[in-house]
Amino acid sequence: MKDNIRVALVQPKPYPSFDDPRNLGHALLLLEKCRGEDLDLVVLPEYFPYHGEREVAGAARQLNAYVVAGLVETEGGRTFNTATLFDRSGRLLGRQRKNNVASLERSDLGIVPGDGSYRAFTADFGRIGMPVAADLWGQPEAARQLTDLGADMLVSIGVFPILRGHCRTGALVRAFDNFIPVVTTNTADYNALIHNRRIHLHGGHSLVIQPPKMLDRHDFRRWLRSVDTVDDWVRVELDELEQIHVAEVNLSTARRFRKEFWERLGYQRLPSL
Repeated sequence: MKDNIRVALVQPKPYPSFDDPRNLGHALLLLEKCRGEDLDLVVLPEYFPYHGEREVAGAARQLNAYVVAGLVETEGGRTFNTATLFDRSGRLLGRQRKNNVASLERSDLGIVPGDGSYRAFTADFGRIGMPVAADLWGQPEAARQLTDLGADMLVSIGVFPILRGHCRTGALVRAFDNFIPVVTTNTADYNALIHNRRIHLHGGHSLVIQPPKMLDRHDFRRWLRSVDTVDDWVRVELDELEQIHVAEVNLSTARRFRKEFWERLGYQRLPSL
């Protein structure tokens, strides 16, 4: 496991239709731009590139990095919105199906909810939980379950026809409650075309949120005695344009001090695995 990892937030401006095949080519071009960055993890947003599992797997292999992509999965005649994780060799490591599926997704895209479960997936640098969009910022259960399953970080992909601003608030609360780093990605600002209707997707503001880096217990206790706000946990917040941003995410502080953080605040939690 690593104490610090390098994460690329990919914030693309997609073609208007979610399933436009050109989005795959655009995704591959953006992934190619990540070459040479010595990355551990690359994160694309929800529904991007929508399809192209084999091609994204190949890009992960070329980058020698884990990649989270917004892919749609069909199984047994049902269609799921998933965060799909590939390892450094391009192997499919796991999928997290979205459970809190919005009415627009159900009626216009035919998406059905997952079974309500959440899984933490093991990478060589730690364990990743991948609650999709509202599964993270809309309700507390996913973040809590994944942290109690031993996740070292939460990666949440999203697109926002509404409530983009609430994602920041919700993600910050989840990071605080669970004392865990959170990475979110969104598309750039653009107008999507869904069933011949143009829907403005409020773009940008992908985030890296994490507790401050602390070296020892004295450092932690001094911080906790003086803390008045956690606004400074937001380490990265992008603007609304298409871009790739590489950030360092610290995993060691949360691993070392999460249990003591909970104990000092009186949180009743299961022990992390």
